[in-house]
Amino acid sequence: MSTVNFEVTFWGVRGSLPVPGVDTIKYGGNTPCVQIQIGDRLFIMDAGTGIYNLGQHLVKQGGHICGDIFITHTHWDHIQGFPFFAPAFIPGNSFTLYGLRSVNLSFRDLIKGQMMYDYFPVSLDEMGSNIYFHELTIGESIQMGDGIVLSSFLNHHPGGCLAYRLDHDGRSCCYMTDSEHTNKIELDLLNFIAGADLLIYDTHFTDKEYAGYEGFPSVAGQGHSTWQEGIKLVKACGAKKLVLFHHATFRSDNEIEAIECEAQEQYPNLVAAREGMLICL
Repeated sequence: MSTVNFEVTFWGVRGSLPVPGVDTIKYGGNTPCVQIQIGDRLFIMDAGTGIYNLGQHLVKQGGHICGDIFITHTHWDHIQGFPFFAPAFIPGNSFTLYGLRSVNLSFRDLIKGQMMYDYFPVSLDEMGSNIYFHELTIGESIQMGDGIVLSSFLNHHPGGCLAYRLDHDGRSCCYMTDSEHTNKIELDLLNFIAGADLLIYDTHFTDKEYAGYEGFPSVAGQGHSTWQEGIKLVKACGAKKLVLFHHATFRSDNEIEAIECEAQEQYPNLVAAREGMLICL
């Protein structure tokens, strides 16, 4: 058995936009950011508003900070926290950002765009740390060093979105947010998630909401999935623990808790993501 820690910490679990308030205290209102710590290696999934609190935590720990930040896609809720990520302003720190380019812009330009002077007072080039960019190709697998392998998979989401998987010494975590299911689970998706110890999955909607109800139209085509589909997926691919993620903005703590309880009746090894939650693999 490996003696290296493999820890997953949730700093932002909400989709679309931050929703602070009395109804979102238990599960949290920040947009996506998940820290994966493998030994002394820091990996960050997405840079939503949750990355602000992660940054404050890292700075308080002190010392030189370096890490790899994997951006699933550049919709606002997945990048809007990066300009407030304190470690990126400290000289001597270093970060590599991974993601997809668009048709007309490089991945670096996509990240740089939200920090143009019209939107933010500090430009990307004025941040004090060393910041590097790696444009991924769809399905690319990277040897990250220390026996860690990063794999990617293209989700069904408007404009494109990557899912990521980190493997180390027989343990694995899949981060699959902003992904819409299909009528039949695709074989390449099953292979990507197969046997994962942890699957963090987009469960923005319920099956009822997805189909449309009480005068509301169907949300098919918006690029999100349901907790029911997440359970089908883990059962089909032999993954172990499922984390319900990317909670809808309109979903209160009480509603998420009710979904969590109902879902656990169908698949006990399941939990709804909440800020501050730590899972050790």
